[in-house]
Amino acid sequence: MKIFLFGVMTFLIVINTLGCSKNEAYNSQEAIKRGDIVYQNEVVNLERLKQFLINLSNKKEDTIRITGYTIEGDPIFHDLQFDGKVIQYTYDNSNDHFAGDDKGTEKDVCKEVVKKENEHGEAEFLLSGCSKGNSLFLLRVEKEKLKKQWSN
Repeated sequence: MKIFLFGVMTFLIVINTLGCSKNEAYNSQEAIKRGDIVYQNEVVNLERLKQFLINLSNKKEDTIRITGYTIEGDPIFHDLQFDGKVIQYTYDNSNDHFAGDDKGTEKDVCKEVVKKENEHGEAEFLLSGCSKGNSLFLLRVEKEKLKKQWSN
């Protein structure tokens, strides 16, 4: 009986600890509700990206989160904070259980978001003018879907 009670108490402590720990990860429905630009099978809250791009061109401060999900459902966050001059970028895959040695966060400072069209009929959004020298991929959307959603 003592072993059973010890097991139950241990289980409850573990569940309580996990439930109360601060975890930045959340599922796609919660991300959509929070206003993230979510890409998985499709892109949701795309109008928020449009508003961010308008704010960039008007030098107006703004912050967005782009949340993608792995095949297993683990979130990968792209946080962009524009201060009116530059974009502070944070990439966070610390919740990706299969990220391996590349797991964690990376930061950079970039100057702009550019849209490029690829040969597959898609628009790709990238950060450019970054201090580390590379363009950084944000998301990809079918050109027709983008045109339809942004024409409203």
